[in-house]
Amino acid sequence: MSDPALTKYEAEIFAHVNEYGCHVTTVFDPDEVAPNFSYSVGFWESVGQPEVIILGLPSNMGHIAINETLRQCKEEGLRLSDWQPIEGLFEEFDVTCVARTVDPAHMVIEYFNSALWYHELRTGKPLDEALQLVWSYDGLHPWDEGAPAALFEDQPLLYSGTRH
Repeated sequence: MSDPALTKYEAEIFAHVNEYGCHVTTVFDPDEVAPNFSYSVGFWESVGQPEVIILGLPSNMGHIAINETLRQCKEEGLRLSDWQPIEGLFEEFDVTCVARTVDPAHMVIEYFNSALWYHELRTGKPLDEALQLVWSYDGLHPWDEGAPAALFEDQPLLYSGTRH
């Protein structure tokens, strides 16, 4: 999309959604206090599914996980929903991700800035659905008994429910 009113970054988002099916935005705290996270922009448009977010991983791994999720949706017919397990996001690691519905209270600029902007611009409506890709550590997810405290710190729960 070539619109002089768009910034270079905004034009890049449109180009990525058009060419690849989504744009991945990665956010990191240079002081390393808050966990890194990456989220998609354009899933709803390219594959008719909610945007996704993954927290607590190095930026390259978050980017890979989102792109692989998009690939599975496009090529394998993966349908994302609450509690949907997603395998194979990290080839070299035995990690299972589970999609969890993001609570509306967490659909905020701090987590979904570009996705909120893009969705509103394209549809005239606020973005109202996203899924958190929650990864396991040593086979445990945050809701499992015995999950380490670091697992909660690395990936804050954006979905409703308890830890375990």
